[in-house]
Amino acid sequence: MRSEISPGNHRQRGMALIVALILLLVMTMIAVVAMRSTTLDLKMTSNTTLKRRAFESSESARLLIGPVVGSHCYFSGWPVDIGGTVDAANNFTIPTEVEVQDVSKLYFEGTNGTLAQATAATPRAEDIRFRADVNGDGLVNTEDVFANVWVSWIGNAQIAGSAGGPGVGTQGPGSGSAIYGAKKLFDIRAIGQANGNAAVWTSADYRYVPH
Repeated sequence: MRSEISPGNHRQRGMALIVALILLLVMTMIAVVAMRSTTLDLKMTSNTTLKRRAFESSESARLLIGPVVGSHCYFSGWPVDIGGTVDAANNFTIPTEVEVQDVSKLYFEGTNGTLAQATAATPRAEDIRFRADVNGDGLVNTEDVFANVWVSWIGNAQIAGSAGGPGVGTQGPGSGSAIYGAKKLFDIRAIGQANGNAAVWTSADYRYVPH
């Protein structure tokens, strides 16, 4: 006995195959979109992490440089152990993470360059490099605290209640301020760097007040 398949059954099987293919295509598209979304989320998270690391490097460097600049003004120079003229007996030390690029420059006189030069599209050479091997692998790179710092003398401002007369040798062993009773105003800005070319600038004013 021979069985026969009606044309209607052929049409039903054909429709079932088409519907299955459409469902498979839709599921594939959903999976692709989900994968792309996940990849984008991972990239955004990674970029945010790198930006945060660069920001922390910039802030760490800038905050540490303030006291260094203060000591530089107080002693009117740099320590002898890094090639400066300030005797070791004065106990002026530079943290090992801080690399002063040119000890012949006196920041309180602006001989290292101007703020305009520091903020130009192509900035002048950095004044200080800050490098700290925070992960302890023996290498200092963008996986660690890695930043360059520019220090720009803005000018003097008289301290309220001071005579404001000229004074030489009025603070510490030297004269870090050309005017007695004047505070030195600086702009300190740093660029922190991390992997993936992530870089963040931070800046703030720093005031050195003579003791």
